[in-house]
Amino acid sequence: MNKIKQLSFVLITGALLASCGKADFKKTPGGMPYQLFKGKDTQTVKTGNYLKVNLTQKINDSVYYTTNNALPLYIPVTGQSNPYDISELWTKLHIGDSVVATQMMDTFIRRLPAGSLPPQFKKGDRIMTYVKVLGIFTNDSTKIADEQKGREQFSKAEIAVVEKFVNEKKITTQKTPSGVFVEIMNPGTGNLIDSGKYVSLNYTGTTFQGKKFDSNLDPAFGHVQPLSFTVGNGEMIKGFDEAMRFLRPGATAKIYVPSLLAYGPTPPPGSTVIKPYENLVFELVVTDVKDKAPAAPAPPPADAHQNIDMPQQKN
Repeated sequence: MNKIKQLSFVLITGALLASCGKADFKKTPGGMPYQLFKGKDTQTVKTGNYLKVNLTQKINDSVYYTTNNALPLYIPVTGQSNPYDISELWTKLHIGDSVVATQMMDTFIRRLPAGSLPPQFKKGDRIMTYVKVLGIFTNDSTKIADEQKGREQFSKAEIAVVEKFVNEKKITTQKTPSGVFVEIMNPGTGNLIDSGKYVSLNYTGTTFQGKKFDSNLDPAFGHVQPLSFTVGNGEMIKGFDEAMRFLRPGATAKIYVPSLLAYGPTPPPGSTVIKPYENLVFELVVTDVKDKAPAAPAPPPADAHQNIDMPQQKN
């Protein structure tokens, strides 16, 4: 159930190498080997700027993260850096520059507390980071404007892909204002669900390739209770929440959600099926609609005798 709860839109640093030529290997002050391929621009990066970059990170020969065919990253240059990290290079870069950095996991293991290594990494791994600098922004307003423009363009392209998918399968849908496509298989009865209503659902989530990633109908996912939430409260991913307003009590539907209205570049923690920028399908049944969420149960009355004996926190 909680795999479709609203998550913070969190980005990691990195980039995509898009240049050619030769460059000597150097080392950062923290000991990280890198190659810098110079572009033609002369504008330097300063503390307080934002770097717009494309990124690819590989673990050994497998791509771990990439902005290729996706949205670029906007990285704040704070003047602080971590040793043995790509952040040591930010103030050395210009628009058009590319960097290839090499990090060995054994070096990180020696520096990290025991047991804190993320599960996707292991001893002996090599991490390659490829960075391509696309732009430099000197303040928040210009950075935000550029980011918003790129996001709008990417969203339009994603919605077109989803629309093509449903049209090719000859699926009859309604389109929400943001670009979710809703297929009504059983319309249900009563009024359309509105903001503030408390709904309960059974659902199954899959990718466009049919891979199941979550369900409260499948005991394998460990939660078979109905999914309940208040519509319009931001408790769910935007595409899922918005589609509720096209449904009625008892409705059965499928919703086709572009990734930016789902998880975008940041899949739920621990997900092995949902990839960055994955478009999703949810099949659902509206089992109940209430005017508002039930009141939280009142706590049990305090036992006076127990309170006397409870240890008190020391000042």
